Amino acid sequence: MTSIKSSKSRLETAWRCFWLRRISSKFSASVTVSWSCTKAKSSVICAATSFPNTTLPCSQRAGSWSLMSTHTSRTASARTIDPPGPRRRLAGRIYEGTRVYIGIGVMLVALVGYLAITQPTFATPQNLIAILETNSVLLLVAVGLTFVLLTGGFDLSVGGMLALSGILVAKLIESGVNFYVAAILVIIAAAILGGVLNGLLIGKLGLSFFVVTLGTMSLFRGAGQVITEGHGLSLYQVEASRIIGSGRFLGVPWLVIIALSVLVLAILVTRYTGFGRMLYAVGGNAEAARLSGIKVWLVRAVAYAICAGLCGLAGVLESSRLASASPTAATGMELVAAAAVLLGGTSFAGGAGSMVGTLLGALFLGIISNGMTISQISSFWQSVVTGSVLLAAVLLDWFRMRRDKRMSGT
Repeated sequence: MTSIKSSKSRLETAWRCFWLRRISSKFSASVTVSWSCTKAKSSVICAATSFPNTTLPCSQRAGSWSLMSTHTSRTASARTIDPPGPRRRLAGRIYEGTRVYIGIGVMLVALVGYLAITQPTFATPQNLIAILETNSVLLLVAVGLTFVLLTGGFDLSVGGMLALSGILVAKLIESGVNFYVAAILVIIAAAILGGVLNGLLIGKLGLSFFVVTLGTMSLFRGAGQVITEGHGLSLYQVEASRIIGSGRFLGVPWLVIIALSVLVLAILVTRYTGFGRMLYAVGGNAEAARLSGIKVWLVRAVAYAICAGLCGLAGVLESSRLASASPTAATGMELVAAAAVLLGGTSFAGGAGSMVGTLLGALFLGIISNGMTISQISSFWQSVVTGSVLLAAVLLDWFRMRRDKRMSGT
């Protein structure tokens, strides 16, 4: 019984000192840099290196923390630290939640303002709808890639999976399968294929994601070439495909509606579900996540399966939009999607990022491409711009990680 009481007392001592250290470091610059906590006469004593000849017993009174300077036989009150008010706490939460979007938000507003001034046709409703419609497929792929990047991985096979999915849909329709049934079957098959090949090889066997996804990228592209013998397949005669690819609901293209619906669902999954928290835990520290009981390999496998499934959906929508399926479709899509995700604040090292940032990154790249088109700039320069943006996004991610490490003191 005595040992149990002693252990409980030590835990209470450590807990009180932990909260005193946090509050002191946050709201008082004059109080300590490092602390050591001991037990003396049933009161918690915190020795502060800022005050070498002073011990600071801490107590909680009336909802506020008091620091009292103790000398030989008398105790004088040194300072009372009150917790922040509700307005300050709300402002702090808003800043912490939006600071990662400040950079991409400023660049996006500046780009839109410049194009609206220099190009009269840019700010028209028709052009803005066209930007959303043409970049819906990019958004879907980028959302899927965000799931993988949150776990600390990467998927180079997204473009190959997109092209193969469009070809499989066209082949199934040629065989007499209904368009919607074919689309569902292809999406499920893509998710299973991505989860088994990429997910298990990377998550379960621990192979390099770069080598594995580079191999599956070549595999999917080659399979599409074999099935079609290098030729494209037409979907122009399929009415359901035309409705999805070019139809509208209340003036909004179906492509945009589907892409935004998937985005909202992804936001809900990553922010408000246990699986979403496991994604961040695995990407932040895989070993700590494993020790806490999370099946790291399964989380990674599911992330790759989700990414492949969304690429399958993107392949169906892209083939419907273009009314054809080609084995060379979406060449270089993996680099553009990676640039969108990294620009949106998702860390290449994993454990940090959001779907809202991915949306902003995809919009930024889409507006750049649209602006170059209406400015009659050669399409060859678009690859140069995409590569430059990708390098800038990687550097931005590096600076962000360095700043966070410096702020955390590690």
